[in-house]
Amino acid sequence: MIFTSFLYLVEERYGLEMVEEVIEEAAPASGGIYTTMGVYDHMELIDMIVVLSKKTDVPVAKVTKTFGMYLFAELISAYPQWIAGMNSSFDMLQKVDSFIHVEVRKLYPDASPPAFKCSRYTDTTMELIYESPRCLGDVAEGLIQGCAAYYGEKLQVQRESLGDKSGSCERFFLTQVND
Repeated sequence: MIFTSFLYLVEERYGLEMVEEVIEEAAPASGGIYTTMGVYDHMELIDMIVVLSKKTDVPVAKVTKTFGMYLFAELISAYPQWIAGMNSSFDMLQKVDSFIHVEVRKLYPDASPPAFKCSRYTDTTMELIYESPRCLGDVAEGLIQGCAAYYGEKLQVQRESLGDKSGSCERFFLTQVND
């Protein structure tokens, strides 16, 4: 679903011609033919993000975060039952590993979602640790912001790389902002 969502985003924002150009220039091993049930090398996604960034003159980090926000909306649209009974972004983020990723693995047995470990400190602050060998912390940040937007909240996000600085482990400190 991640690959198809990315291509939907590109089509929605830039048109079908851009989708074709991105696939052609990135030249993914899969041929750029993705299904929601397929499992693909994450480097294909990264390559397409880099191509889109170059073609649109939008920084890779911004493209990736924007995709994360878009992906959150796509996931919630496809699986609204995953957030039933959750009333805030913090409620939802705390359930990612213990509930949502469990459901993902039921639907997609070959999936290997990242780990999200949450520690809620107060009603308005939370720490989230993202771990994944795919090093897509910008997508995770976009998902966090997409979650906040869904609940009509504004979050201040402070982020730092942990470990070897490869991006495989990121710490997000989240603070709810009241206007």
